[in-house]
Amino acid sequence: MNNRIQKIISLLLKEPNITITEMMQKLSLTRRQINYAINLIDEKLKNKNLPIIKRHRDGSFSFSPTIKEILPLYNNQGMENTYTDSDRQALILIYLIFNKSYISLNHFTTFLNYSKTTISYDLKEINQITSNYNLKVVYNRVEGFSLVGSEDNVLRLATDLILGHINLLTDKIVNKLNPSLSIKKQSTILIMDIENRFKATFSDKYFDAIKILIEAILIRNLNSKTDDQKPDPFITQTYEYQYLKNHPLLKNVTDEYIKWIALEILSSNLYDKSNLNYGPDEVQILKFVHQIVEGFKAKTLVRIEDQDQFEQRLLNHLRPACFRVKYNLSGLGSIGNIQQDYHEILMKIVTELVQPLELWLGTKFPLNEVRLLTYYFGYQLVGNFEAHENNAPKYKAVVVCSNGIIMSKILIKELRSLFPEMKFLFTMSAREFEESNEKFDVVFTTIPLQTKLPQYMVTANMNYARKISLRYQVLNSLGLEKTDAQVKQILNLISKYAKVKDSNQLKTEIKRILVTSKLKIDNYDKKKDLPDLLAYVKPQYIQVIDQEIDWHVALQTALQPLIDDQVVEERYYRELVKQIDSIYNYSFLGRYISIPHSSPSYGIKADGISLLISKQPIILPNNKTVRVIAPIAFFNMDRFLKAINQFASLAIDSNTIQQLIDSSTSKEAYQVIKKYVKKRG
Repeated sequence: MNNRIQKIISLLLKEPNITITEMMQKLSLTRRQINYAINLIDEKLKNKNLPIIKRHRDGSFSFSPTIKEILPLYNNQGMENTYTDSDRQALILIYLIFNKSYISLNHFTTFLNYSKTTISYDLKEINQITSNYNLKVVYNRVEGFSLVGSEDNVLRLATDLILGHINLLTDKIVNKLNPSLSIKKQSTILIMDIENRFKATFSDKYFDAIKILIEAILIRNLNSKTDDQKPDPFITQTYEYQYLKNHPLLKNVTDEYIKWIALEILSSNLYDKSNLNYGPDEVQILKFVHQIVEGFKAKTLVRIEDQDQFEQRLLNHLRPACFRVKYNLSGLGSIGNIQQDYHEILMKIVTELVQPLELWLGTKFPLNEVRLLTYYFGYQLVGNFEAHENNAPKYKAVVVCSNGIIMSKILIKELRSLFPEMKFLFTMSAREFEESNEKFDVVFTTIPLQTKLPQYMVTANMNYARKISLRYQVLNSLGLEKTDAQVKQILNLISKYAKVKDSNQLKTEIKRILVTSKLKIDNYDKKKDLPDLLAYVKPQYIQVIDQEIDWHVALQTALQPLIDDQVVEERYYRELVKQIDSIYNYSFLGRYISIPHSSPSYGIKADGISLLISKQPIILPNNKTVRVIAPIAFFNMDRFLKAINQFASLAIDSNTIQQLIDSSTSKEAYQVIKKYVKKRG
């Protein structure tokens, strides 16, 4: 029964819109078995004061994502994740690809949150996957596990795994694979530079997949010991490769890895490309496209409207397909549900038409690529051509935050939730933004910027009313929502049948309803499950002094309780000194609190916040003066949202700040914080 319940919960989380009939088919269970299992799950949820699973007459379910919290009750290992065997094994291989050095069993268990027994089983099984790429996972008793084989085959495996499992690669997983913010930004900027240079646009899914692939390539380049191989003319003749070869971000990247970055880009389907300055390979492929289209017309007697435009669109699909076929790479997307009868007839025609192209490439088109190509022609045949990836890319947005890493993370998380219509790339400092070439569509910022881009002022810890106002402002100014027209229609309808006393107030309320109907803000419920500020601040982490003190000494004094409690290593102090001494130091809360902090890679071993409260001003570099230095250490980077929001609110509460400064002892100061947290919740 435990295994059945695990499968049901896992399936609900993966496919929230699934019906009981679909569940019966996927799990090979009867309706009675599923209903019995859900009754048991609901009992456990009630015992933990969690929302139960509701069943509806149409066979669908409604439930809270918190159902995953009871999974440990049905798992002897107490594990949180519910990956299938193949998902786990794919993630293990991706982890090995991101790490050229040997990996211990403990690294894998930490990465996936599964037992050593389960991971050991997976490691025995994955060589069935790697053998298809002439690769092998080897074990060294002293050092651990490593992926062995040619670099080309490793990156071919990486391409297939990441494209094939893109839905598994959440932000949390990708951050574990690559904690380097600089490499993340480098990868994103490279893709945007390609889009700008070649007037091309990748679909959202391909954008995300290429970004992760380039991150993997850049990380492997850092530890590269391979000599550059002979150039591959099929790739090096392309304008994309030549552009990347001279790109300043790739000056320390070997030719072999530049070739692979180019190949990842060349083999990725485009949503759109308007640049008609074709390279040698595009000129040749366009000739094949014209031959294929003419052959298609002759065999089907179909007249194709705007044939030149159709051929250009087909080139955008066929060119990436050629690179995938020649280098035996996977692709994203599927052909969807099309009528199988005429589809098979068209496939025979297309299979014959691509033979000259196959001779040029030196390899045959696999069945899946022929099906995708047939899909294009199929829609043209019925007069309804459209790309198989019809999800137009979203506005690309960045967040400029002047309050340091932690507040930046909170802000971008809240904005992503607030604007699902946009693709938030990353956060930047004001200096980074000024030095960028502004290849974004929209910028959300905590400080005014000199830019021609649409910019919207935001603050950390925005209240609900402010979020609603911001969403309405942005969607209307960018033309993403026609709420004003809807409001007028509704007002006219109401006025027709009822007397309106306050039309302005009614208009405001209608706007609020229309905007919030599409708003997916769920972090309020999530905050209830997260630790509060008191989970990070302990009485022994607080010190009160009444003397003038140099900021270096103040920082060391403030940090010492965290060092003594093994929350951080000594080297964390050196990193925070660099941060405070920088002219771009923005790590402040309110007027009186400095919150120096950095990422776990600089020596954070656990979670904690310490405070040095000074009755005398502490003078920091660049004419900054504070009364509290509060070094922050967050090891679990996805758990601090509630605590830091409480700290941010406390920092702007002048009465509470004054009470802290007036405190005589650390116990007294702790009680001030405790009282504030309990009061605010």
